[in-house]
Amino acid sequence: MRISIDYHKPLLLCTVVLLFFCGGCGTQKAVGTETPNPTTAVSPSQEGKADTTAPDSSAGAVSSPETDYYGDYLKTGGEVALVIDCSSIDDNGFNQAAYEGAKTYAQAAGVTYSYYSADENTVDAYERALMTAVENHAKLVICSGSHFEQALGSLQNAYPDIHFLILDGVPKDASDKELPIAPNVHCISYHEEEAGYLAGYMTVMDGYTKLGFIGGEKLPSVQRYGTGFLQGIDAAAKELNIREEIIVDYGYADTFLPDKSIEEVSSQWYEEGTEVIFACGGSIYESILTSAESCGGLLIGADTDHSSISKLFLTSAMKEVRYSVIMTLDDYFASGNVWSENLSGQTSTYGVSDKCIGLPVSENAWRFEKVSYSDYAVLLSRIKNGEIRITSDNKSTPEISIQVNYHNNL
Repeated sequence: MRISIDYHKPLLLCTVVLLFFCGGCGTQKAVGTETPNPTTAVSPSQEGKADTTAPDSSAGAVSSPETDYYGDYLKTGGEVALVIDCSSIDDNGFNQAAYEGAKTYAQAAGVTYSYYSADENTVDAYERALMTAVENHAKLVICSGSHFEQALGSLQNAYPDIHFLILDGVPKDASDKELPIAPNVHCISYHEEEAGYLAGYMTVMDGYTKLGFIGGEKLPSVQRYGTGFLQGIDAAAKELNIREEIIVDYGYADTFLPDKSIEEVSSQWYEEGTEVIFACGGSIYESILTSAESCGGLLIGADTDHSSISKLFLTSAMKEVRYSVIMTLDDYFASGNVWSENLSGQTSTYGVSDKCIGLPVSENAWRFEKVSYSDYAVLLSRIKNGEIRITSDNKSTPEISIQVNYHNNL
């Protein structure tokens, strides 16, 4: 069952403060760019005090963020624990947005928090990482991404007193079949196809005809970005009557980490005439950015606003991971450290209609030259009112008339 959170219910005082600073899903503003530092930082309130916490070695517990003014970050333990995959916490994307959401809420509410990373890309490693958080007395464990689906599936009923929040996933069994969601679990997903559509449509309307898509791992959320991207490109090409001029190269890298092969492929695409590549997944944008810098190409970022990273990011297909984490944590604590009836055992899916999907529109981030914010606002309205229907089916190729070159192995 998929539901929408009722944002009109009474919220904790701390969330009122948070709304003032981050503006919520509806602002379409850039997600904060503060980056965690791998070295331990001493907050002003802790100067002269000895660090008595000991890092746990069993599941990649990591050190404190760069700034910890509240002194509530713990290397291990904490009421709220974020657990990420074996990629980076400072990926300028999904993991970092999840971390910033948990950190922002925890600091405003005076809640202790920590984060852990899996030591390898296996179900066993993800399960060990979740177990480490539980054994270190976390009461609420946030699972960052679909890599945790099977691990959560095996643990949700074993720990009924521990609450779990999984982003971009649902509990699954060892055969990857969806399981009933336990009452102590809440799931969040997003309409990434809408974000991909917005990016593809606006890019073509701005005059670009040679495009590329490089996804990270072939996961449903990444696939939804891609299928939406193709639909947006196709719709704009149809409106401009230039479908014959459009060429899209499309493939997956099977990783969320920078890789030399990604750099080589993207360089080849740029050299062959590709103007803009949608770098969709984790830190793979780093490899594509290297190619863009040497070849004179442009990029589209994923999950968060990448405009501050480089002027070569034309735009970013964003989903408000940070704010959705904040709102969900608020529900948990407002309900007495349990999921409310609306969230318990349920999945919430957020999209344009919830103001949780969009492109960055701040002065520094808006880099389209032929289309305006007004054009973008009209497009959003057409999606909201149902005039534009975007398929989220990631198991088949969308019905489009543009030329797409599918690459099986990048």
